[in-house]
Amino acid sequence: MASIVVAEDDTDIAELLATVLSNEGHSVRTASTGLDALALIAEARPDLVILDHHMPGLSGLDVAERLRAGDPAGGTPVIMLSAAAPAAARGLVDVTISKPVRPKHLVEATRELLAARGSGEQAGHDAATQLVDVERLLAVSDYLTRPAQVAALDAFAEELTRLTGVPMAAITLVLNDSVVLAGSHGLPKWVREAGGVPVEWSPDTIVVSEDVPVLISDSSTSGDEYAGTPLFSISGIRSYASVPLNSAEGHVVGTLCVMDDKPGTCTEETVQVLHSQRAPAVSLLSRAG
Repeated sequence: MASIVVAEDDTDIAELLATVLSNEGHSVRTASTGLDALALIAEARPDLVILDHHMPGLSGLDVAERLRAGDPAGGTPVIMLSAAAPAAARGLVDVTISKPVRPKHLVEATRELLAARGSGEQAGHDAATQLVDVERLLAVSDYLTRPAQVAALDAFAEELTRLTGVPMAAITLVLNDSVVLAGSHGLPKWVREAGGVPVEWSPDTIVVSEDVPVLISDSSTSGDEYAGTPLFSISGIRSYASVPLNSAEGHVVGTLCVMDDKPGTCTEETVQVLHSQRAPAVSLLSRAG
């Protein structure tokens, strides 16, 4: 049995999470604010912390930052729950789980992290390992070798800008070292002419390696690691939203993303719109001839 602290401001969700984890034999205590969570964590010294990102006062990201500052070795595993993972969470939390939370997914992540903690193994996702997964790369290659549908994919990207109200959009396929543009609209000329960007320049690395959406509302204030990369610094990108595209076998082959040089344009509503367009985007990528 493990001791778990769940920080979630929605009472119904908090009760659901506590019930699911209690049924697994764990001792669960809940907090409804970030400050309450920090106090409870200091008191209980739990084996695992689960943080909702959006909470009154301190956000889940704020709590994670304070936890890691007081525990630089990262001894306490942390799961973050979010409709769209903030890019700055990378390196602060071990696993990000998309909302709405699937109980089975939460249970599996909890078991994995607690087992890793017990054995002394490094917990969490290794992005580099995920990006070079052979089966995933074969799935990406399958899409890349299909006859190009550039005009149709560019038109789809343009429609994404209309649906989201965000001026730049792209459909990407992600290799181990590069984010390749399959279709785009409104992107800077240098990105279009290059056909994409290195993976280390793009938050899509998180999307693909962890199979979660990413939302950056303002790169200049969020402290995320991508703000200083050329994609953001040269093009002046301030807000960014991206969701994963999965092959029929479940491999994350690429992303749907939108971006703007203005802060606050991308919101959780933007992420939901992108989610609604995943299936037609994959269908368009799958067409041959």
